[in-house]
Amino acid sequence: MIAVKLFAGPVVIGLASLAGKRWGPAAAGLLGGLPLIAACVITALWLEHGQDYALAAASAAPAGLWANIVYMLALGHASRRFGWPGMLACGWIAYLITALALAWSGLAHSLPLGIAALAGLLIAAGVLLPKPSAPPRIVPMPKAELATRMAAAFVLVASLTAMTLPLGPALTGVLSAGPVAATVIPAFTLANAGRDAVLVQLRGFLIGLVGTGASLLCLAPLARHLGGWAALPVAAIALGAGYAANLLMQRLQR
Repeated sequence: MIAVKLFAGPVVIGLASLAGKRWGPAAAGLLGGLPLIAACVITALWLEHGQDYALAAASAAPAGLWANIVYMLALGHASRRFGWPGMLACGWIAYLITALALAWSGLAHSLPLGIAALAGLLIAAGVLLPKPSAPPRIVPMPKAELATRMAAAFVLVASLTAMTLPLGPALTGVLSAGPVAATVIPAFTLANAGRDAVLVQLRGFLIGLVGTGASLLCLAPLARHLGGWAALPVAAIALGAGYAANLLMQRLQR
């Protein structure tokens, strides 16, 4: 469990950051939007509190993607007026309000709401998110920045898993797919590469989260029959759905 918290989250952020350095902010967003952080959180819950608790939390995660949608849109619009601290503050306020509303209203475990989130992600990416005014510029990423990103990811993942018992499985599930990568990476990107790069990145996050949503919808039913082996088909579903969503958005753009 300690290994999951200590290594998995930072490794995900590190890989997404290196992908952005090599292929641009869209690639960083797509990789960061896949359910790698959610998988870390759910695995830690499984090891610490057992299968039933982890699956109860996982079943609330798809509806929680609505909080991610609100978060990404808040970041995109706030980046016009604020620097990275103000942008993140606006995003997290919007995210927490939406997440708490889902948990306290009893909608966190709504399967139709979770399925509808997949369409909501694509609509947000293609229509609601502000468009960049120019192609994003690529700037070099110092090694110290990469280490700082990974350290921040560890703090966020460890904090979320530490608060799970006071929060309960419903709210923990909503927060399990929380914007860990979408907190760390856009902050550095806005500071170093500007708003246009952040908007391209957020679009990638939203598209990548389609893979997260599809895999989380299938996780609980598969895990009840396959146990830990459900990770294999769930990973395939995440990659396939994320890739299909990216192709669809590219075709719609053309």
